[in-house]
Amino acid sequence: MKLPAMRSVDLFDRAAQDDLLQIRNDLMTVYREISAEDRRLFPLRYARAVPRRPRRARSGSGRAAADGATAGEPSVAQPQVPVLLIPDGPERASVLPYDVLRRSLAGRGLDVLMMEHRGVGLSRLDALGQDLPVQGMTLREVIGDLLAVLDHARAPRVVVYGAGYGAYLAQALAVFHPERVHSLVLDSPLTSADDELIAQQTMRAMYWDGTVPSTSTTAAVLRRLVAEGVVDGHRAGPAVLAVHEHGGRAAVRDLVDLLALGRGQLTWNSVRQVLDQGWLQSTPYVMEHDLTARIGYTELGKGRHADGGPLDPLSVAGERARSAPPFTSEVLDLHELAPAITAPTLVISGSQDLVAPPSIARAVAERIPGARLLEVNGAGHSMLDSRSQITQVAARWSACGVAHLLPEHAAALAALPATPTDQALSRGLQIALAAERYSPWRLRVESVKAKREQAQVDPRARRTRHLKVD
Repeated sequence: MKLPAMRSVDLFDRAAQDDLLQIRNDLMTVYREISAEDRRLFPLRYARAVPRRPRRARSGSGRAAADGATAGEPSVAQPQVPVLLIPDGPERASVLPYDVLRRSLAGRGLDVLMMEHRGVGLSRLDALGQDLPVQGMTLREVIGDLLAVLDHARAPRVVVYGAGYGAYLAQALAVFHPERVHSLVLDSPLTSADDELIAQQTMRAMYWDGTVPSTSTTAAVLRRLVAEGVVDGHRAGPAVLAVHEHGGRAAVRDLVDLLALGRGQLTWNSVRQVLDQGWLQSTPYVMEHDLTARIGYTELGKGRHADGGPLDPLSVAGERARSAPPFTSEVLDLHELAPAITAPTLVISGSQDLVAPPSIARAVAERIPGARLLEVNGAGHSMLDSRSQITQVAARWSACGVAHLLPEHAAALAALPATPTDQALSRGLQIALAAERYSPWRLRVESVKAKREQAQVDPRARRTRHLKVD
């Protein structure tokens, strides 16, 4: 018998979106009004991963923590409530980038929901296949989207795990609809338009003012490089931030030292060029900035505190904010509203996070009654994206009602590995620095080590642009 021909579907082609929906049984559609003023309907998508039998955990090890248990975990039944995961954003997609994570959580017995933010990916088009109008991009409508997904999924109560902007939405949901929230996990939380000011001040204290002892020497060298014209201090902030997020203080120190020796320009310029590329803000089904800019810049105030000063991490955001209507005031005052949250809350922060510094998470934990703080030593921004095994543990423990015990296991959690993507970025940065520091022979050794590490990455985590459809 002759088999039917196979055809290739380009996922970056919007016309192929319906094909993708047909071949995946985990994607659901809710028809929502664009806004209170625009009553036309558009298809809002969300993914659901139903629970499977969890793997047996080996207690007393880091692997046990990854499987949902650490040494001393209380004996608990299987989770009884679904988990709603809300990624950072508002420009970040939910469905395709976190496919592997949802399947892993389902393998640990969790029922996982993930909404595609309106204006992004599979929730970008209206019923006629046209882009949603910018006027429909508001926080009020997004919160309504979350409720519509819960209603459609018949999930009366859920654990809400939010990262960054997702944590902002999670807090709003817990304040205005407490009956729908079983518990909260706030990962690297966003709380107000002034959070960026805290991040800006923290980064400058570390790498410009030199008031942090562990980086004071790096800051002094960086100031000298700017004074000598080797580095453009007014545009250096995003590059230093990127190197810090993926390589930590050591990588920033090594890069600055190389620049002081007359090397390192290739790595420095490469980081700068990547950050300047438009595709970072316009990769279909991954990161789509254009329609959601109104939420990010007009309602959340992204880039508002960009000042054009030296080592400003907000310089790129400040430039992009000019293309959106200006920010006027907070839509929600979460600082004022947070004490009304009654759901059990776990706040997670990475000790090396310069996007949402730990001081923000500590303040959130103090504002929410009974909240517990988990600070992960050595981690950066967003466990959901950089330390997904910690996300899995936190989501499961929260669904079982024991997330308040997690801070007691902070050391075991900090020992869990970074995500394969984050490991690849970190390793790539190390190789780039090695290329300018070592001999060609040493560079070859570093490259071989990197290839071996990549070979150990779960092949399911590798993405492809093309799927075969019968």
